[in-house]
Amino acid sequence: MDLALVWLIAGLVLMLMEFVIPGFVIFFFGLGGLVTAVAVWLLPSVEGSFVAQVLCFTVASVLTLVVGRRCFRGLLQGKAEHAPGDADDDGIVGAVVEVVAAIEPPRAGRVSLHGAEWGAIADHPIAKGATATVVARDNITLTVK
Repeated sequence: MDLALVWLIAGLVLMLMEFVIPGFVIFFFGLGGLVTAVAVWLLPSVEGSFVAQVLCFTVASVLTLVVGRRCFRGLLQGKAEHAPGDADDDGIVGAVVEVVAAIEPPRAGRVSLHGAEWGAIADHPIAKGATATVVARDNITLTVK
């Protein structure tokens, strides 16, 4: 089988693998394979040397990776939407929760929020079955009142 065809197939397979293994890196190794296929096809000195082929593949892959990712940086980055208020609260602060295990300061209790149970603390005791409002969140512990 012609070496140029082998490099062409390898390049195309690598480019298609980008659909299976996302990250937009393997695509550039596929481009390196295509560049190597062209070099093997056009330059007899590259066709006769495995070292030259590997060097061509490596240089082409790294160059296309560096240049390509820099050119496509805008497409690769998502756009964040910032909601008003605390960006870290995920809409939890202000939510009304049900107390599922009594909160008796200084001991924490448990509350139910959107079907999940959270550890909760408060300044004053809150009985099981009561409702409370989330006023703050510290990692996985909610402060309620």
